[in-house]
Amino acid sequence: MAKTRISSRAMNNVVIFAMLFMIVLFNLKTFLPESSTPASRPLVPQDGYILRIEQDGFALKRAGQSWRQSALTSPVTITPEQQLSAWQQASIVPVSEIPASVTEATPFLAVVWLAGQNEGEVLGFYPTPSATFVQLDKQWYTLKDASLTTLLPWNSTTTD
Repeated sequence: MAKTRISSRAMNNVVIFAMLFMIVLFNLKTFLPESSTPASRPLVPQDGYILRIEQDGFALKRAGQSWRQSALTSPVTITPEQQLSAWQQASIVPVSEIPASVTEATPFLAVVWLAGQNEGEVLGFYPTPSATFVQLDKQWYTLKDASLTTLLPWNSTTTD
């Protein structure tokens, strides 16, 4: 039986094609087209442990094993548990263009305090008849899977 040897030129070609294949394999994600729909994210981190939510003197606070709404001047129809659930289930979707009327409006500012963080997350809610815009970390989003009246039930002037 005769032994066949690969020439050094053939071996160089094998190495070159193997390296090209590896480069394509490692960069495959950049060659594929990206989805045109923006990715949504939770309003508050899913692994975040909410301690309290504050807005204009009102608050949703943990009281032992339950939750309570404080500084209410009149009763609200949303229970503290429903309000907390709305915050946990709400999501936001990035938007590229914001109407000028939104950026000129005065927002409803809410601060969400999470366990393990020294500072609260400040969210600006800008309700419009068509959508509720949210500003978080200098980025703009629209609110999904929740209404502003459920998140901040003590505001009688909010619109969904």
